[in-house]
Amino acid sequence: MKTILASLSLVGAMTMASSAFAAQDYDFVQLNGVVKSEYSDIDEFDLKGFELRGSKSFGSNFFGELRYRDLDDSYSGVDFDESRWNVSLGYVIPMSNKVHFDVRANYGDIDVELSNGNETIGFDTKYYGVSGYAHYGLTQDINLYAGLEFQKLDIDEGDDQKAYHLGATYTFDAISLGTEYVKYSDSDALSLFVRYSF
Repeated sequence: MKTILASLSLVGAMTMASSAFAAQDYDFVQLNGVVKSEYSDIDEFDLKGFELRGSKSFGSNFFGELRYRDLDDSYSGVDFDESRWNVSLGYVIPMSNKVHFDVRANYGDIDVELSNGNETIGFDTKYYGVSGYAHYGLTQDINLYAGLEFQKLDIDEGDDQKAYHLGATYTFDAISLGTEYVKYSDSDALSLFVRYSF
């Protein structure tokens, strides 16, 4: 009987830990202002733009997320445009009232185009992959997270890519302000965002 009660208490604590972060981390709409993004091979361009994100939890520990971003810059008469979208399905693994993890299956598209008005080069490719994030509640208002992502691109060259994600949020009730840095194999991006949790 003691074992059953202890197990029920553990399950209850894990559920409370998961629900404590649900609104902030898995039920939200978010607007990112991408303040700087670069591709390592063509670092003359400092891409800027926006990213929209939306996430919704369902079931006990599942969630889905949508992302879309649009960036551009010009240099010496050349326009550089990048857009991408991503769909994720994930599962939350609560560990304590301060720590939880999630794993995600991802599918998306990356469209990169350089144009001088006469000629256009670039690529448009689908990708799929997996990612995992660790979330830590530093205080009641401050949440830190770090993630690792693997992508498989549908192009012959550079068809494997990994990314590191680092971020932090400060929560004011239903509104959170945050920052995120993402380092891909061939590019990186720094963004500031505002999030509304529901």
